[in-house]
Amino acid sequence: MQISEPAPEQINLDSDKLQKGLAKLVLVVVELLRQILERQAQRRIQSGSLTSEEVERLGMAFMQIKQKVAQISDQFGLKPDELDGTLKGMLKTTDSQIAKTSLVDVLDSLLVKGVVLGGSVTVSVADIDLITLDLLATLSAIPGTRKTRKKKNG
Repeated sequence: MQISEPAPEQINLDSDKLQKGLAKLVLVVVELLRQILERQAQRRIQSGSLTSEEVERLGMAFMQIKQKVAQISDQFGLKPDELDGTLKGMLKTTDSQIAKTSLVDVLDSLLVKGVVLGGSVTVSVADIDLITLDLLATLSAIPGTRKTRKKKNG
């Protein structure tokens, strides 16, 4: 007597939807980081802790990042407001004051005040734990004090 194994269930993945979804996730993270870093740069500029050359380099870098995000968004048929809407939609509450707060505002506030984060992340596939990350991190903005840097000889 031969026992037949059941046929594996098939997963029907639409590769275009999968690519667009992955692109949107990556672009949302990049846009979130860009906005947070831009706020920190503005604080440093206002404090006078950056040279005019550093201010120029930051401005050019942020413009290039913004252009690249727009270019990749166009390639995947994503509109810029989809990325912004995703960021704002992450905080859901009935409190009208909190409802006006974006994720960028929350992270920016944490950076300004400083925060210690701790936690454990377990990555599993098919309900099998494969990786555990135990994390302890301090998150804070770099103070806006002027430092003289020594150039490394190459």
